[in-house]
Amino acid sequence: MSVNVGVIGLGALGRPIAELLLKAGHRVAVYDVREEPVTALKKAGAQACTCPAEVAQHSDMIISLVLDGAQTDEIIFGATGMLGSLERGNIVALGSTLSPAPVKKIAAVLAAKGIDTLDMPISGGIVAAREGKLSLMVGGVQAVLDRALPVLRVFANEITRTGEVGSGQAAKLAHQLVFATNVMALLEGLSLGVAGGVEPAALKQVFKNGLANSTVLQVWDDLGPRWKGMLEATPPDAMPPNMRKDLHLVLEFARELGVNLYLGTQASMIADAGVATGHDSKQF
Repeated sequence: MSVNVGVIGLGALGRPIAELLLKAGHRVAVYDVREEPVTALKKAGAQACTCPAEVAQHSDMIISLVLDGAQTDEIIFGATGMLGSLERGNIVALGSTLSPAPVKKIAAVLAAKGIDTLDMPISGGIVAAREGKLSLMVGGVQAVLDRALPVLRVFANEITRTGEVGSGQAAKLAHQLVFATNVMALLEGLSLGVAGGVEPAALKQVFKNGLANSTVLQVWDDLGPRWKGMLEATPPDAMPPNMRKDLHLVLEFARELGVNLYLGTQASMIADAGVATGHDSKQF
């Protein structure tokens, strides 16, 4: 069954998701502040829109994949935002990594207009997005998720309902905490072993054969240009800008809950050190 789907934010995940939805036969409306991805998707059959409000006019379900909370507020509540164009029964799926509290507030505002919200952060990366193998952590009412599944299954092969709205973000922040500390531990272990005379390939195989194995290590060589040459990188160099942002959200959320995060605090400090010393990861 074809669904009218809107995709706002056509970056590393949004563009391939929109492409997969088009290939699956859905009617897709798209918007991004950049013209290039909008034009490319228009050629592929998408409805090119000039603002978020126009996307909402063409869509029964809107997937937001913008950078952060400020951009999320803008596309919903801004002068050309979706709010005035959304209709009762529409679904707004928030795919960005955000703080749980603002997501709950957004959901409450939309619910007052009869609009359903799915709190839907994503994991998996660019390759998984292109292959339709993303992992979703979904907070929201089960019945709403059931309505959205025909769309979500086009680009995700792992969909886990985590609870009510806000719980998806909590799950994603916990995931990002583990992921970031895993990357840093792996980098330091590689650096130590190679400095001690172990061949890099042999050391990685040792890790894979033992309890140091991890999904990060398994896909290390397939993670794309950002991760190439990481053996020579230091932890500050290793953290992409979006991970620094996510770690800040992790610590903010932990403070709200009164949870002490020793490794998370250290990971965030190391990531910030990369910016402070000019070791930003733009080269990746």
